[in-house]
Amino acid sequence: MKRLVGLLVTLLAIVAVVVVADRVAVGAAERGAVTAFEEQADDVTGAQLDITGFPFLTQLARGELTHVTGSADSASFGGYAISDLQVEADGVSTSEPHRIASGTASGVIAADSLQQVVAEQSGLDVGLTASGGVLSLAFDLLGATITVDVTPRVSGPAELAVDVVAVRTGLGTVSVEDLPSGIAGALSDLRVPLDLPDGVALDSVAVVEGGVRVAVTGTDVVAEDLVAS
Repeated sequence: MKRLVGLLVTLLAIVAVVVVADRVAVGAAERGAVTAFEEQADDVTGAQLDITGFPFLTQLARGELTHVTGSADSASFGGYAISDLQVEADGVSTSEPHRIASGTASGVIAADSLQQVVAEQSGLDVGLTASGGVLSLAFDLLGATITVDVTPRVSGPAELAVDVVAVRTGLGTVSVEDLPSGIAGALSDLRVPLDLPDGVALDSVAVVEGGVRVAVTGTDVVAEDLVAS
C-alpha cells in the first residue's frame, strides 16, 4: 500500500511538473507572438493572444496550433484604422510562412475614416456620424443643412456599398431624387473599398456607435499578409 501511495504521489508530481512546464511554454509563446505583432504591424495598442488547447507542447511538436484567439484595442487593417479588433483562428502553422487554415475577424472602422472616403467619392464637404443603426451624412446646400441617412452593406469580397434610406431637410423628409441631380448622383453609388489580403473576404457589416463594425472570414491565409494589410 505504501508503495502504491508513493507511486501515485510520484505520478501526480510528474503530471504537475508537465502541466506547469506546458503553461510556462504557452505563456512565453503568447508574449513572443504579441511582441512580434506589435513590431511588424502599424498602430497596434492593447494586443492580446490566447493559445487554447492542452497540451501546448504537443501542438508545437506537431507544427500547428489548434485554436488561437486574439484582440487589440486598435490596429490597422484593410487600409483603415480599426478599434476593438477580435480574431479567431484555427489551424495556425508554427513555421514560416505562418498559414491560418481558417478564421474570422471583426473590428470597428471609425466614422471619421469613412467620412474621408465619402467626401472624396461624392465631392461634398460632409460630416458623418454613426448612431442608432444608421450613418448620417450632413452637408450644406444653399445655406440649408441636409442630412442623408444611409446604411452600409457588403457589395463584394472587399467592398462596402452605402444605400440612402432617408433625406432630411429643415422642411421635412424628401426623396434623394428631389435633390439637385449632381448631388443625387453623388450620393447614389457610394463605395468603401477595403484592401484585404488573399483568402480574406467581407462577411458582414453593421453600424455601431461611433462607426461601422465589419467582419471578415479567411481560409488558408498567410498571417504576415494580415499584419501588412
